[in-house]
Amino acid sequence: MISVVINTLNEEENIRDCIVSTKGFADEIVVCDMRSDDRTVELARTMGARVVLHDRVGFVEPARRFAIASASYEWVLVLDAYERLTPVLADKLRDLSADESVDVVSFWSLYWYFGGWIHHGGFFNGNWRRFFRKNVYLESYKESEKSVHMNFDALRDHPRTRYLESDFHILHLAYPSIEKYCSKTLGFYGALEGRQYFEAGIQPSVVKLLWQPVREFLVRFLLRQGFRDGMRGFVLAVLYSGYRFSVWANCWFASIEKHSSGDVSDHY
Repeated sequence: MISVVINTLNEEENIRDCIVSTKGFADEIVVCDMRSDDRTVELARTMGARVVLHDRVGFVEPARRFAIASASYEWVLVLDAYERLTPVLADKLRDLSADESVDVVSFWSLYWYFGGWIHHGGFFNGNWRRFFRKNVYLESYKESEKSVHMNFDALRDHPRTRYLESDFHILHLAYPSIEKYCSKTLGFYGALEGRQYFEAGIQPSVVKLLWQPVREFLVRFLLRQGFRDGMRGFVLAVLYSGYRFSVWANCWFASIEKHSSGDVSDHY
């Protein structure tokens, strides 16, 4: 049997459609809510989900681990509220859950960026190890899960993983506008990842600030053929390079914050 786990914080606009996309697939839906201010919990319960609560944290971990541990069944599918399960993927995952030789399934994620789907630039990829046996995840969990974009890292090299073709994907609707991308990715994730680098002892440098954004643009737009997505692909490649700049700029800023008194009153 299969549990679908969804972590939420103020997702009243998304939670209903997310749950609807899992109907006929999930034997249980667990919504782990970080004490939303809107109607997320009410709507989730109306849709038949079991709601568990977790205090708000700066990053979805450890709430994600808590949510998975709260699932009742052997197999777990992890979704975010702005993601949708497609029927073709649902059928495939249901079949694989009966395969005793499989513990983890890696499928694809198709992103909706700025009014259209993105198929190139490395943004449409099959590295989403989001369907697994619950005990395998809990037994292999490690601290690196708490780093930005490193969720399910412990499952990366699991020997009993089935890798699916690109036809089997979820729909990822996180970035309907450039404003949302800038606030969430360049702003929130850039600051969070930069501080995590600093706390891990990774040093910023002018070379990293300059070269990594340039390299990311060249790789995304040219090598991985982001140009095939037209102007949308170009804008996304530029913004992603800006994200890498934001990470190193925030890492640098964390270092000067630590060595500064923070008292500007002496200058007045």
